[in-house]
Amino acid sequence: MKIKNYTRFLVLPLLAFAMLFAFNQCKNVGPSEMPDPDASVLNQLKVSVVNSENGTALQAYDIKVVLPNGSTREFNGNTGAFTYDGTTEGTYVITASSEGFLAESTVIEVTEQVEAVSTVTQHVFFLNKRGSTTIVPQQGTVLYVESDQPQQTVINFPPGALSSDNNVTVTFIQPSAKYEELNILGERAVLHGYNFAPDLTFPDNARPIITIPINIPSVTNGQADVWFGTYNETTGTWEKVLGTLNADRTTASFEMPHFSTWFVFTGFRLIKDVETWSPWSFVAESDVCSAGVCGTFIYAVSPNALVNQLISLGYNINLKAKDTRCVGPHYKYAQQLFARVLVVTYKVYDYTGAYVGSIQVPTKKFQWKVEEYYCHDQGGGK
Repeated sequence: MKIKNYTRFLVLPLLAFAMLFAFNQCKNVGPSEMPDPDASVLNQLKVSVVNSENGTALQAYDIKVVLPNGSTREFNGNTGAFTYDGTTEGTYVITASSEGFLAESTVIEVTEQVEAVSTVTQHVFFLNKRGSTTIVPQQGTVLYVESDQPQQTVINFPPGALSSDNNVTVTFIQPSAKYEELNILGERAVLHGYNFAPDLTFPDNARPIITIPINIPSVTNGQADVWFGTYNETTGTWEKVLGTLNADRTTASFEMPHFSTWFVFTGFRLIKDVETWSPWSFVAESDVCSAGVCGTFIYAVSPNALVNQLISLGYNINLKAKDTRCVGPHYKYAQQLFARVLVVTYKVYDYTGAYVGSIQVPTKKFQWKVEEYYCHDQGGGK
């Protein structure tokens, strides 16, 4: 006879990038006198911090977490991992920083707890190396900025753009598509960007002109225009400038009214339609009684014709989600793991505003469920 028992399991490691996505096996431990798992910790955040230039995990970084109650916790990551226990329902603002890199922030919503289900939210911070600082004189100058293209980005400051000499730092923001990340801000799929410091506003008749190399197939083949914009997280709106393309559509020039973080994107819009959970999938079960269980859940969406078209036009969309989980051991019990992932459907509109179809993209939000069975013979089968 089997007695089924549903129990909530959750520990809260915030693991480094390699551990999050390559942890395929866990060691089973033998029978032991283990108490019932603590059911008070219900949700899990997994955060990793990565060098956007080469995709390697950063080993020295700082994390600041603003909790739902408004209080702040700060952590130092020197080994690529840190643990924070006790997440509750609400909004978390997490900022990652590292010396020599531009800090990044994100907002994570921990949703209402579901009986016998644990929610896991992953987030990867791609930190960008801070650019060099140059003195820009009042009489104007030309700056050259390295990017991921062979041709440099050029910024022309006309005389009178600055009221006095200023130190200016320009940081190139690597394209998230390098790592198959779809970065959508305000219905726009962001390609790459630039951070300008300090905050400066320029006269209408003396605005700097930035000329950016373009290697976006949908732009160079004439299927889309290209924009330069800065996104207001508070209002959810874009301030954007349409690019002026050269004859062969390989460079685009933009007039900047002020400094901030500016992104390059095309006229395509991706509007979130619905969110649905994938079906529950069996992942793994205990090898022996009282041993606990580890499993890796992988979910993939088959690309439709529109996804293939978007990829051919320069977008890179990750259609696979992956998470690893270990629970137990629990004395005289064997466990089975089940998992599912949240999938978002986007409606896609081209640069003319015409609806061209929809795509499904798995998110980095997972739910895990554990089923337990009492074992008659400790150390034996289930």
